[in-house]
Amino acid sequence: MEFYTARALFGVGLVLTIVGGVTSFFDFGAVSLVGLVLTLVGLYFVAEAYSRKDAFYYMLYGVVATFVGVVVLALFVIGALVASGGFAFMFDAVGFLVGFWLLFWAVVVVGAYFEKRAFQALGEASGRREFLDAAKFVWWGALLTVVVVGLVLVLVGYVFAIVGAFKLEKPGSTL
Repeated sequence: MEFYTARALFGVGLVLTIVGGVTSFFDFGAVSLVGLVLTLVGLYFVAEAYSRKDAFYYMLYGVVATFVGVVVLALFVIGALVASGGFAFMFDAVGFLVGFWLLFWAVVVVGAYFEKRAFQALGEASGRREFLDAAKFVWWGALLTVVVVGLVLVLVGYVFAIVGAFKLEKPGSTL
């Protein structure tokens, strides 16, 4: 695949991942899924061009870890429903909400760890500072997601990654 096509797929995939986070209540995550696929396909070829396939694998691990985490969250909710006999328990139990939030936070942190590593590898390979900044914002945002404010930092990190993606130059090219 042509480098600039891969770069565009990567950048558009990141944009759709953010948009999908907002629209997931309406489209059941379809936009996010398309964004993730485009991000992974684009990153695969970009990482290959920079001879840093680890960037792709870290992002892939992050996606898989997050998917597994979402399945665990779903099982947690189903288990609470079965154990309580219905939805009424969920709205009365502070313990359920705290447990759900902490489990959600753990999923975000694990996924963000691998995304951070992917952005760091890409930043080191490409020399684009935006990816290193994205790695920091995504990581600190994930850690602070436990108090909700971190989601804004994750968003800022993704904006840095998008800017970096569209500024990537083909390895070996001069400006």
